[in-house]
Amino acid sequence: MISIFGGIDEDPRGENFFDMLKKSFCPKIKLISFTTIISVLIIILYITMLGVGGVNKNDRFLSVYRKTLKDFGGNDPNNVKYKFQTFRWMTSLLLFGDFFNLVLAIFMILIFYLILEATQGSLLTIIVFFGAGACGALFGDLCNLCKYTTYSETYACVGFWIGEVILYWQKLNALGEKKCAVVCFVAIIVIFEIIFAFAFGQNNFYDNLGELGGFLGGLFIAMSFVDVPQSGEFESI
Repeated sequence: MISIFGGIDEDPRGENFFDMLKKSFCPKIKLISFTTIISVLIIILYITMLGVGGVNKNDRFLSVYRKTLKDFGGNDPNNVKYKFQTFRWMTSLLLFGDFFNLVLAIFMILIFYLILEATQGSLLTIIVFFGAGACGALFGDLCNLCKYTTYSETYACVGFWIGEVILYWQKLNALGEKKCAVVCFVAIIVIFEIIFAFAFGQNNFYDNLGELGGFLGGLFIAMSFVDVPQSGEFESI
């Protein structure tokens, strides 16, 4: 199944532990790619926020103060509405409020977006990350939750995957038994995302409704931009 998402089919008995991790979770990781660059940028911004605003010792481990998140571009419905600071819809995608959520976010971004970038290209990956992610932030603003950051970019990728499965449903028959593996893989990711959101994402500055908006945005982008091969083309991919 790994080869479907851009990995390399080789004899697993010749792999070491780190080869296994790479091929299982990040089969197409590159030093210079949108996914790795955006991941490094997120980490740098998190460290910078801690250095500038200090550590909030009354919250989770290595938490960032709410004011610091806002100063660095966290989403704020009031600023968007009254000061027209729409840039916050995108900058909030790069901000995370504590170490635990940062690690999980980087882990998910590396897995989800490396696969997306390997199969769909960098341009569509950027559109999903910022376009559908911004849709999630906008959705949260419409609910006026006043939350400063969201996981909408990761849910955008999941929505995109589900849109692809829907569009390719008939064409996936060409994969034979691998069709079931692909569908199960996407289903497992969706279940993991849902559990993660409601078990770990409930705190005072994460926008769970924004995640729903990101999911819908990713689904819309998949339905709008993915070109489904015509009969006879899919088998040659």
